[in-house]
Amino acid sequence: MKQNFLNNKIIFPLIMLMYFTGCTTKVAMRTWVPPQNTGQNIAAKADYLIIVNSHKGELLYDIMEDALRERFTELPFLTVEGSFSPVELSGQLKDFNLRPRIEMQGRVAFLRYEVKENSEVLRSQSVRLVTLRRCNYLLEKNQCAVIGTATLREGLQKVNYVQSVSLSLKDADGNQIVPDQSFERGYSKSMKMVPDEIVLRKKVSNLIAREYTKQILPYRESFDIVLLNGDSIALEMIEKGAYSLAFKRLEKLITRDAGTEKTAENLYLQGVSLEFQSDLTGASSFYNEALLLDPGNETILEAVNRIKKAALVSKKSV
Repeated sequence: MKQNFLNNKIIFPLIMLMYFTGCTTKVAMRTWVPPQNTGQNIAAKADYLIIVNSHKGELLYDIMEDALRERFTELPFLTVEGSFSPVELSGQLKDFNLRPRIEMQGRVAFLRYEVKENSEVLRSQSVRLVTLRRCNYLLEKNQCAVIGTATLREGLQKVNYVQSVSLSLKDADGNQIVPDQSFERGYSKSMKMVPDEIVLRKKVSNLIAREYTKQILPYRESFDIVLLNGDSIALEMIEKGAYSLAFKRLEKLITRDAGTEKTAENLYLQGVSLEFQSDLTGASSFYNEALLLDPGNETILEAVNRIKKAALVSKKSV
């Protein structure tokens, strides 16, 4: 009996130690990844983008122009200049020596596009028999009584909307920068109310603009990363999104305690807090320092490689 008790005293702390050292938390992060079309990163081929709207004033084309402009502006790789109709563009090119409204010298890309759309609304009607009841909830018993039946007619509309877009990207001399792209995307849903035509156009145009930029430019991709078990308070701060506070706390801990808190886990958490704030250079420094203390840690090694890839596709600081 005494032997079992001693064994239990030994085994229980070992189990708890295994539990806490093996316990990890995952949080969502977004980082830069290369374009989906390998070798088609136009960030290395152009500095300015001009969107050419061949049907300026037509709602369908203007909505697509807005979607493309918004998407390209969100990414830090190109400066998006004003859009022009072909007539306006030819005048700008003539007057400004192939640099329309661009004061700085740089490589210019011209994005042209053509849009077609098709939509239909299929209407259907359903009939069902319903029971009518009259209720009085002041009564203790038999609060509801059947008073008859009725025929209920319901209308339903299925909306099918498809948009086809072809996009061409060329330099100032008319040379193709990347192969032309074509997209056909749609929206289909059954509903009682038909959505506004502008809403449908914007929804599908935004989808196509996002997919197009992913083909030719780096973009942010979401994934889960592992948080190593360093300082518990800093860990909680990172989980709740207080990245700057987490970094400052870890920095104070390491300084105050004469380096005793300078562990691979805490250095890794400092790197994570900086990566969340888009400081790739700072994050890389802490990840590499953590890797020196724990060379075999796969989580830290993964972070080091992730930062290397993100830095390669980031043309400008973000």
